[in-house]
Amino acid sequence: MPLSNWKSSFSRGWIGRVCGAAWLMSVSPRVITMDCTRPHLIRAAKAVPDRPSLGGHHRHTPKSPSQTPGWPMRLLAVRDRCAPIVTNRAQIRGWTDKAAAMLPCMARPPNDELAPALLKGLVASQSFKMVLSSACLLAGVTHIAFAVLFYQSQVVAMSWVNVGSVLTYVLAAALLRRDQVAAGMFVMIFEVAAHAILAVITVGWESGFHYYLLIVIPVFLANQVNKWPFKIAFATTLTVSYVALDWYLRKATPMFEMSATTLAYLHRFNLVTTIAILSGLTVLYVHLITQAEARLHELATTDSLTGLMNRRCMLDALAREQALRQRKPHPSTVLLVDIDHFKKLNDTFGHNMGDWALKAVAEVLKNGVREMDFVARWGGEEFLIVLPHASIEGARPVAERLRLSISELRFPANDHPLRVSATLGLTEMGIGEEADQAIQRADAALYKGKSEGRNQVVVSSAPVLQHA
Repeated sequence: MPLSNWKSSFSRGWIGRVCGAAWLMSVSPRVITMDCTRPHLIRAAKAVPDRPSLGGHHRHTPKSPSQTPGWPMRLLAVRDRCAPIVTNRAQIRGWTDKAAAMLPCMARPPNDELAPALLKGLVASQSFKMVLSSACLLAGVTHIAFAVLFYQSQVVAMSWVNVGSVLTYVLAAALLRRDQVAAGMFVMIFEVAAHAILAVITVGWESGFHYYLLIVIPVFLANQVNKWPFKIAFATTLTVSYVALDWYLRKATPMFEMSATTLAYLHRFNLVTTIAILSGLTVLYVHLITQAEARLHELATTDSLTGLMNRRCMLDALAREQALRQRKPHPSTVLLVDIDHFKKLNDTFGHNMGDWALKAVAEVLKNGVREMDFVARWGGEEFLIVLPHASIEGARPVAERLRLSISELRFPANDHPLRVSATLGLTEMGIGEEADQAIQRADAALYKGKSEGRNQVVVSSAPVLQHA
């Protein structure tokens, strides 16, 4: 096989994918660590569509036409969406650009779109990291208390063991801080298992230190680093080990005799502490997952540039409005807004000025309507507004006021203020009419205004309405 064909096959085959993922993990300890190689994330990355973003902003092109988009290319789309999760954004840009330059299968994506399932996996892994960090703090404080207790009980060996446990959790916290979640988790698991076994051998089964082994199972099963077969095998092994410890050590003579009263209090303390840690970690993890779900919902329904509803969210809002109008008929109007000469603005002054105009117009539209109205970025330089319980007579003054407010905007460009205007198409939804039909009429009215000079509101005739 020629060398060029071998290299092409290598870069596109499973060996190239594994090597590429391993290289990314080795050069980027502070980014996503091991999560990018998980199968559910790879499947989500494969599902990301290769389509250009609306409006033509922030496009990214592959390094050369010969590079075929594969799952690593889509995996790099996390670069701009990881800012709320990973703080070192500059480093993310650096390692993605370096990967794209070195590996043919690591071409940059044509857009920054990210499958929600991929982002959900990343958010879940960060939530798990926060759970482990909290567990490190709780465990460290608990072991300090144990060190004092054993020292006062003249069990000096276990006192030093607990000092070592505190240092072990400091190491685990440092690993987690460097986003080495797997290493930090296994350090914690090793400490819990070793301490529980040593404590039971030293002061006896009745001390209750074996309960801490039970904490490991749910925490390990909740991690996003390992595959489920390994999780199940580990949990099974730990369960069998726990039963074996119970079998051999329950009646064994401890190395140090402690008073029955001290053992009873120690047993109750360990039992209550175990329950408290499990409950606290559960509440914390549920809270973090709830926050992650809220963030995912925001990303799925909000336009990232303007902060308005995106097209998908507006379609859902229109469906709800249609259902309400079917149950209780009422007038509703649709207003389509398009920024005039937007392409010329982009070509002349650059995309930064275009983004500025989009955000300023979005702010005008958002502040110029009622709380109950829906405002969305419909696509590119177009915005869609739905005004429930508003007739066309009541909506027209609103449209004129919005047009005037947009025309009063001024942007600094080349030492002189730049004016921006917009054309608006207005129509009323008919009873029983599909929202698409009303939007098409508003779009036709808008383009009529474009052909007649722009910077105006054009009203489209609507079907005869029978208001309730």
